[in-house]
Amino acid sequence: MKLTSGAQKLLRILSENNPGVSSIPPAGIPLAGTVAAGLPIEAVENKEPLSLTSCFGNGGDIFALEVRGESMIEDGIHSGDYVICRRTPVADDGQLVIALVDNENATLKRFYREKTCVRLQPANEDYQPLYSDNCRIEAVVIGLVREL
Repeated sequence: MKLTSGAQKLLRILSENNPGVSSIPPAGIPLAGTVAAGLPIEAVENKEPLSLTSCFGNGGDIFALEVRGESMIEDGIHSGDYVICRRTPVADDGQLVIALVDNENATLKRFYREKTCVRLQPANEDYQPLYSDNCRIEAVVIGLVREL
């Protein structure tokens, strides 16, 4: 994100009138340290920022999509989550992909090559696999963001 010169000027004016307000937008959320999800560990505070860029990079091939639907819930991907994707035209069997089927319908599924087509496998027993001989890989999923 880059602020326009007008926005930067407005933030400067606001910070001069309100000394507690910073004119520099935060680079991310403060990463305060580590917490155990098993046995407790020593609490050590860390003061570095955590951003999507620091986790996944900032190349032009990285983007996010909001998930709609329940076909991937057994993989822990729920409606309302955001998948972080890396644009690529190829994927390995078993990878989570964003695929374009019949040049118009995008879907999030696991990718598998079959003998005469590809299988786009959901992770929910209520959904059937999609088989296609007209499928294009748009991206692979490299991360997940969820609001609790």
